[in-house]
Amino acid sequence: MFKEYLQLVRLPGIFTAFSNVLIGYFFSLSFNSEIVFLPYLLVTSGMLFCSGMIFNDYFDYNLDKKQRSFRPLPSGKISKQNALLIGFIFLILANISASFLGFDSLIISLILSCIILFYNLKLKSISFLGIFNLSLIRMLNILLGFSIIGISFEFIQYLLPLGIFVVGISILAKNEIKSNLVIYKKLNKIIIIITIASVSILVINNFQFESLLFLGLFSFLSVYSLFFKKIQNQITVQLLSIILLDSILISFFVPLEFSILVSLLILPAYVISKKLYLT
Repeated sequence: MFKEYLQLVRLPGIFTAFSNVLIGYFFSLSFNSEIVFLPYLLVTSGMLFCSGMIFNDYFDYNLDKKQRSFRPLPSGKISKQNALLIGFIFLILANISASFLGFDSLIISLILSCIILFYNLKLKSISFLGIFNLSLIRMLNILLGFSIIGISFEFIQYLLPLGIFVVGISILAKNEIKSNLVIYKKLNKIIIIITIASVSILVINNFQFESLLFLGLFSFLSVYSLFFKKIQNQITVQLLSIILLDSILISFFVPLEFSILVSLLILPAYVISKKLYLT
């Protein structure tokens, strides 16, 4: 039963949420080495991620009953009532944790909470809006990390590459059960190229030699994902490569060893994804 709950929250994906907020955290650390908010930041981001996954399955119950009956809710291994209760508990815990980070962080967390709920209630059924909403959630998760020292328009440049990349992943994920995926795969491929180009511009503007290492790893893994025949494998590899994309940005702000540590989050995420699905 415990495994079913870990599956419900998409445990492998939580490492990508952590790497998102660590971008802003390390940026903040480069200005103030005495910042000690990391545990609250990880709890806030992690709880928001888990609640989003739970609400996703709760509101997809009828669809999953037909198309993904093996999932914890439609299979009956976890009741809808328990899932809904846990989802709201995680959402409340996220915002309590965010309150310890400061006013700006609490506001971002509350906005994220509202968007997560609104997406699952209304927007996910509207393909175009749903896709961009998922991208917005990821970008706000990065901004959550920055918010511990305040919010600035300067941070937008660090949000956009991931926002673009998530649009490409979401296009595949939203259409994975369709029979003709050619157009969606082509769109995904184009967006991967745009993402690599956009983050390459950032690397040039914020040149650190070690950034090239992570840029190479991210480019390789995201392009490598295109060669998988199963669409679920493509999505999984691209989701995991988010960690490497985040490591590129982190390398702008702190010494190499910190970026390496963050990039290593891909290892537990990958190992766990062999036991628990990520999509």
